[in-house]
Amino acid sequence: MNTHAAHWFPLQALLLLAEGLGAVFRVEQEAGSEVAEETEDADQACMRQLAAGDTSALKRLFDRWKLPLLNYFYRALGNRADAEDLALQVFERVYRAAGRYRPEARFSTWLFSVARRELLHELRRRRRKPVEAVPSEELDLGAAGVSEDEPGRVREAEEHLLSTLQELPERERSALLLTAAGELSSTEVARTVGVSPNHLNVILHRARQKLRALLDRAMS
Repeated sequence: MNTHAAHWFPLQALLLLAEGLGAVFRVEQEAGSEVAEETEDADQACMRQLAAGDTSALKRLFDRWKLPLLNYFYRALGNRADAEDLALQVFERVYRAAGRYRPEARFSTWLFSVARRELLHELRRRRRKPVEAVPSEELDLGAAGVSEDEPGRVREAEEHLLSTLQELPERERSALLLTAAGELSSTEVARTVGVSPNHLNVILHRARQKLRALLDRAMS
């Protein structure tokens, strides 16, 4: 866990969030988004409560958004421990920003914009300090909704996909992952990755072509 979070989180809140992360990767993800449109008002209310000092509101946001964030980071980086660290850092940012937060966009758009900034920071850190290749045991398919008793070829295909995603430029990777997650509209995905909606379509088309070519090459 990233220990600098303790400087900002109340200790009890940090422990509650950290304890909740371990089980997330064992939960099978259901198809489609579990976050209904009506949760937007609840998220905004949580931010107001958090700004007023109610740290339990952070736990409610965590419970709603931990799985989408973990899946985003896991598929972007292919490493469970790093995904957990970055998810905690996002909730640290949420806690710190509560007093300044203004609902100028949907909460989910703002949240994933924070998440993408954390991802970019991590990728810059990796370029400065190269990391070792991800061991196969780190590619825990619980995050992708595949149980351990699935056929080995499913696990192999998932490993190929995760490793191949790392070869895409970050913006293309994030555009693909955020679109596939279904938490954001195409307009919101475009805003999160910093492009126009029309340019997003170009990026997605290019990313899918590259991913298909890379997967074909890896499987040949």
